[in-house]
Amino acid sequence: MFNIRRFIGAAGLRALAPAWRSLTAKLTSKRHFHHVEWYLALAETFEQHNLISLQCLAVFAESNTLIAVFPFRFMPVQFGAIQVKSIRLASDHIEAETARDLILTPDLAETDFFQGLVRYMAEQDQTWDVIELRGILEGSLANSALKLCRQLPILRTVGGAWGRIEFISCADHDQPLNRISKGFKQNLRTAHNKLKSKLVTFEAGSTELALLKLLPDFLKVESSGWKGELGTSTLKIPAAGTFLRQLISNFSPNKGCEIHLMRVDGEPVATLFGIVTDKIWYIFRIGYDELHHRASPGHLIIENLLKRRSAYNSFDLLTPYNAPPWFGAWKPDKTLQIFNAYVFRPSPRGAELANRVASVIQAQSGQH
Repeated sequence: MFNIRRFIGAAGLRALAPAWRSLTAKLTSKRHFHHVEWYLALAETFEQHNLISLQCLAVFAESNTLIAVFPFRFMPVQFGAIQVKSIRLASDHIEAETARDLILTPDLAETDFFQGLVRYMAEQDQTWDVIELRGILEGSLANSALKLCRQLPILRTVGGAWGRIEFISCADHDQPLNRISKGFKQNLRTAHNKLKSKLVTFEAGSTELALLKLLPDFLKVESSGWKGELGTSTLKIPAAGTFLRQLISNFSPNKGCEIHLMRVDGEPVATLFGIVTDKIWYIFRIGYDELHHRASPGHLIIENLLKRRSAYNSFDLLTPYNAPPWFGAWKPDKTLQIFNAYVFRPSPRGAELANRVASVIQAQSGQH
């Protein structure tokens, strides 16, 4: 019934891209990780820095219509003392614990298709032990598909850094700035007052030219504090810089990428790098100059973003696809649970390995 093909690396994804875009257009709920542009940026980054290649298993119907894509990398994974070979659903350039999903038609997600695909993968390749589907959201395509994989050994654990992701609703009727607490409103007023004698300006770019112009200041600000000291800022990780430039190149033609910058007396003090798709503004990277921390520049730039939204009507939801404590001050009003699913090889060894790993996870949970 199906024609299954493998596409490897950036060249493979470029060949698959037109069919992938047609598939994404059929999805009723789309996020940045459903778009081929995200994975093109990943594939290019992995190749430029000699990292493990991105691969895609693509499933075509008899009509040669693409109906499913599984973007992955072969990665080792450690559960306590147990190391296994995994096929990991792709995330970003650092495999961050954030949301991701399978890409398949909604009707296919309501069948046992994925169970059949796993069995096919087990027959075709004897080297892997587990398929890692980390960062799966409730209500997602992957979540629906997993519910119908009753014959596979599957373990689930809490996903992401906090077990949930949070959103700020900010469509025309939502008025997010009115939902925040009186105390936080006062904190924002105090922050503005601390800068009253300064010249405060905000800039934003969404074209490739404007984004590349703002990028050096973004890199400088993001690396000015603890991220720079810990070596986790974009400026400190060459692959991270490549990935941002690839995102700019891939998403800017459709205004799907934005950099926002806050300046005080001409100096950049806070910045946001976002992917904007399907009415969702994804805070991919945020940074601020810690010398100005008393003026809460990180919160002020988010406040400005929300105010600009009401003027340009470009998005309805704002999220970091996680739930960091600082985000709670904005009273996010939508929450989705996020989990990790580990689909073990459908074999006696896979079942035995699933039981061993479950024991390790249970033991680790008891220690916390």
